[in-house]
Amino acid sequence: MRLMIRLPLRGIYADKVAGEAHIRDSDLDWTLVQPVQLTNGRLTRRYRAGERLPLWGMVTISRADTAHFMVDQLTDPRYIKKVALLAY
Repeated sequence: MRLMIRLPLRGIYADKVAGEAHIRDSDLDWTLVQPVQLTNGRLTRRYRAGERLPLWGMVTISRADTAHFMVDQLTDPRYIKKVALLAY
């Protein structure tokens, strides 16, 4: 599945990699948030976040829960200078 998505979008992925490298090299306190497939579901506050998560099948997360996580990171130092993967 990843290959089928990445081949037509390889230019976009190259830009993503370059942009993330620029952020990582900065002196800022940054957090990169990588949600899995986004849905228009409701806010549940019941999601998984981690630098590595076991994922199987078509994993999703709502935009509302993704936003909830991102707002929480404004006061939570746990993921400073790290990448957070989000999923149910």
